[in-house]
Amino acid sequence: MATYRGESIKEETLQLLRDQHHAAVEAQGNPASLLRLTQLQLAEADRKSQQSLMQIEVLTQALQDRQMLLDDVERQLREVQHRDAIAELHFEQVIEERDELLEQKEKLHGELAALRGEVERARARADKFEAECASLETRLAALEGPEEVADFTPGNMAIGMLEMPGFARISRRLNEAELVSLIERVRGLCKQVATITGARFFHTRNSDVTFVTPTASAGAETALLLSESETTTMLDDLRAEVRIGLCYGQVYTTAGIMLGPTVILTERLSSIAPKDAVLADAALIEQLLAESTLHVHGEIEGKYAAQEMWQRPVRGMGVVEPWLLVRPPDAHD
Repeated sequence: MATYRGESIKEETLQLLRDQHHAAVEAQGNPASLLRLTQLQLAEADRKSQQSLMQIEVLTQALQDRQMLLDDVERQLREVQHRDAIAELHFEQVIEERDELLEQKEKLHGELAALRGEVERARARADKFEAECASLETRLAALEGPEEVADFTPGNMAIGMLEMPGFARISRRLNEAELVSLIERVRGLCKQVATITGARFFHTRNSDVTFVTPTASAGAETALLLSESETTTMLDDLRAEVRIGLCYGQVYTTAGIMLGPTVILTERLSSIAPKDAVLADAALIEQLLAESTLHVHGEIEGKYAAQEMWQRPVRGMGVVEPWLLVRPPDAHD
């Protein structure tokens, strides 16, 4: 109708059509429809988030402009007040000019306060949309389902998790081809490491990568190779952090998902690990000693070394004492 009348379509009309479409899809109730709806909601939330970020930039620029004007007015006011003290012959003219500048100053103060309020509201909207995006991404992953862990036998093993906290922010700066290339490069790195260590990799729906190995030594080698790779250096250039947590213990599976305290501790360690480093639990270090691969000065010439870190509370796990896993000082590539 708007096109027929030669009018532009209002945002309220578009939002009404979106809401009606979403309601219709939700009414169908099948998983495919819910998946499509969630994808549309995610796209809409991301669009609103981008609009909010643009508003913040525009309002911040306007705030800076008003601040510069205020600084200039205050400078002029000081000059006028100085002239007021030394130029009695032009007293009336100076007073009038001073009053105008004072009025302009008060007006600019009001505009600055209003702009600061707009910036805060825009930031609040941006935070809201970022949270909505994160929620929708989680829901989308749940609807799509976890990656299947086929032919996985539970038991004692080393389990590691590679986490990239800055990946979501980077993905918004890359175009589709660059993002696909980055993901494929990470997957290619995992395949290369798997051929060396025999590790099994399981890619989640976000940027995290989980791997398991039957021995602690293979797990340590896998984690260190990942942290030392050229792909990790490339991610550093993109300002994406790489953190790896590594544990040893019992791992269970159900419905294609790995479970157990060892899995939870691995996730927690990956979230607190230093940048481009491997943080391991005490059980992994003890198992390296049992496998005679942990370097002990004057006793064992092992392939790996460990530095004891500070004790700290970990959510849901109590106080833990992690270890920083590294190569021995005299190790050669």
